[in-house]
Amino acid sequence: MSRIKKRGNRTAKDLRRSSRTEKISNKCTLIITEGKNTEPNYLEALRKRLGLKATRIEVIHPDGTDPVTLTNEAIKRRDKRKRESSKSNTKVPYDEVWVAFDLEKSHDERRLNAKKAENLAGVRGIKFAKSDPSFEFWRLLHEKYTAKSLDSCKAVTNELKKVCPAYTKSEIPSTETLNKIPAAVKNSQDLRKDNQTSGRSNPATDMDLLVRSMNGAALNDLQFVLPAK
Repeated sequence: MSRIKKRGNRTAKDLRRSSRTEKISNKCTLIITEGKNTEPNYLEALRKRLGLKATRIEVIHPDGTDPVTLTNEAIKRRDKRKRESSKSNTKVPYDEVWVAFDLEKSHDERRLNAKKAENLAGVRGIKFAKSDPSFEFWRLLHEKYTAKSLDSCKAVTNELKKVCPAYTKSEIPSTETLNKIPAAVKNSQDLRKDNQTSGRSNPATDMDLLVRSMNGAALNDLQFVLPAK
């Protein structure tokens, strides 16, 4: 008599191992953000739009906002999760860990801290979603392409309000705004190429890389159709 394999009572690790055959992504991602409202509001709205569980996309705003503090928090949480997962059937290690923060041009000390963060002990494998000068620049790219030099969050916000007069830092992105993500990704990629050619570093953002990662974790019918890399 053939043996019948039971499918009930599978652990998180069992589900993770079976994800390829079931075509369901169980990628677990930790995102540490500088902002208390702006970035978390955006990322949580995107997570819901993509149908991703909060247990799979964790967005954390810790105490402290400088790049070194944020990155140390990411390292600490990643390592703790790895230890816990080795003793648990319900927890798995983070597949990706991201740190999102701003690089305002006028803050030289902050830029130095960003470089320190990228060279911290234990930083290997952690990814950075930096925006220069601020996260609002990523939001601006949803509306239009620009390579205009912008040296502060205020300068970006002024540009953003020209096309989105009702914008505030506590904005929870609408479906209409999120549907502009493919355009924002293309604008970000085009600007990255332009900056490499021109030698500029401002404005710029790597938020498109984080968004692409989240998009790839969603079921096919919920994913945005993004431009090729």
